Amino acid sequence: MVGRTGGGTTSSPAQTPTTSTSPVQLEEWKADGIIGQNEYPHELSLAGGKLTVYWRNDDTYLYMALKGQTSGWVAIGFEPTDKMKDADMVFGWVQDGNTVVIDAYSTGTYGPHPPDEKLGGSSDILEYAGKEENGVTIIEFKRKLNTGDQYDKAFTPGQKISFIFALADADDFTTKHNIARGYGELQLDG
Repeated sequence: MVGRTGGGTTSSPAQTPTTSTSPVQLEEWKADGIIGQNEYPHELSLAGGKLTVYWRNDDTYLYMALKGQTSGWVAIGFEPTDKMKDADMVFGWVQDGNTVVIDAYSTGTYGPHPPDEKLGGSSDILEYAGKEENGVTIIEFKRKLNTGDQYDKAFTPGQKISFIFALADADDFTTKHNIARGYGELQLDG
């Protein structure tokens, strides 16, 4: 994954999120690997549509979906300080019908990004599900805005969150991103 600062890396520019301007009754959120028509009020298309990030939040939780044009992993990394460094990451993929989601943290500028548990933290993804079909992978997950884990970024309603993202064609999160990578920004509802 690559962060928001250059250094000779390629990254795609952030794009404007699509949000609804009229009040729409949101569907109940469920981790099922299916993005319902009114499940997420916000979406952001990145890397020429190779990845779409969907999100919603309340005062306690962040609900997110990543939809990538890949049969491998999709990932998002919140608030890196320099390229990948210090990013609070979530990787997900579907392998043999089973969804795998990893709560990780990037310890260096270009990784590594071990699971939080390997660093003394905890996995704070409360619910997740995924679906892989016709070369598209969808990962949905829920986490607290503030997990209390030193390897997770604490968010507040209304906050703007910078992020990095990446996709690969393999079901192994130690495999280098080879489909797309870049950065963006999203805003939580207040």
